[in-house]
Amino acid sequence: MRRLARGHHPRPVLESLEPRLLLAGDVLISELMAINDSCLADADGAYPDWLELHNAGASEVDLGGWALTDNADDLAKWVFPSVTLPAGGYLVVFASDKDRTDPAGELHTNFKLAGEGEYLALVRPDGSVEHEYAPRYPAQWADVSYGLEPGGAGEGFFSTPTPGGPNGVAG
Repeated sequence: MRRLARGHHPRPVLESLEPRLLLAGDVLISELMAINDSCLADADGAYPDWLELHNAGASEVDLGGWALTDNADDLAKWVFPSVTLPAGGYLVVFASDKDRTDPAGELHTNFKLAGEGEYLALVRPDGSVEHEYAPRYPAQWADVSYGLEPGGAGEGFFSTPTPGGPNGVAG
């Protein structure tokens, strides 16, 4: 056992901790609609594609610097402004190709969702994928959403979409 000289104390080793707001697996793309003919209009009166994020965690999440993408080779395709997603909360983002990032208004990505299905991911600021539909979500139908069933029971189609709220049972 090594003895320290009198008056000398070992230096504590401090390790940086991951911020509490970025706990793994808390934020999910819980629902999406790639063919929105009449379900949810944006502020312009158009019916663009949309997706919904759900914070399943117990702490709010600042999405500033997080990204959405439909391209696995470009994980930072559309980057969120600083907007808070409360614990248990939902956020609808239009996938309209309008590229709007004003946190006080509607959020619109710089891409649209493909009705025939494609890759879709939510990416953390460090470049790691938080949640994804890979290799792709399945082909879609007009005004039918797709997403996660309550309680993590799987994925499915929803004939009654619930943008901004909990999903029902897929059918």
